[in-house]
Amino acid sequence: MMRSSFTTRDRSRTRGGAVVFACALAVFGGPVTAAADDPAPTLSVALTTIPGGARADATPAPTLLVYSDGHAVHSPDAADPKRPADKAPKQHKGNISLDVVRAVAADANKLGAADLGMPKDSGGGSTLLDFLGDTPDQDVHLVMYSPGGTEGLTDAQKADRTRFTELCKKLVDAFKADR
Repeated sequence: MMRSSFTTRDRSRTRGGAVVFACALAVFGGPVTAAADDPAPTLSVALTTIPGGARADATPAPTLLVYSDGHAVHSPDAADPKRPADKAPKQHKGNISLDVVRAVAADANKLGAADLGMPKDSGGGSTLLDFLGDTPDQDVHLVMYSPGGTEGLTDAQKADRTRFTELCKKLVDAFKADR
């Protein structure tokens, strides 16, 4: 006669699992779905200014972060030269319309092939604008070195730098703080 390896202890565990499942049905009104079924919003846009010159010792911090559901974190003093280098920037939570994000991303994609130049007066840090797509081949990374500098740049480079600055401004201006 063959003896079952299903012991009393195993039966107890099975009953315990059934009780947990039954409680979940009672509390949630249906089966509990895994957290992966409802993914957390992912980072979609990062706007970062890296200080230069006398502020080069300050830790770079994003000025604006936008997530895939539109919620955003704005740190207006992230690039402020008056903020002490060892002090974290203030963070304001809010949101940005995803329509604005998509429009700016489309414009940034067009600007992706542009030459923003490297000014001769290049000690002024950098501004980075990153759009993170669903896959790495959809990412757009724009960098403007020495944002305030223009010496040695062509008219086309100056125009493209103006477009870059306008894109950044559109994003920041679209931020609506939570109340």
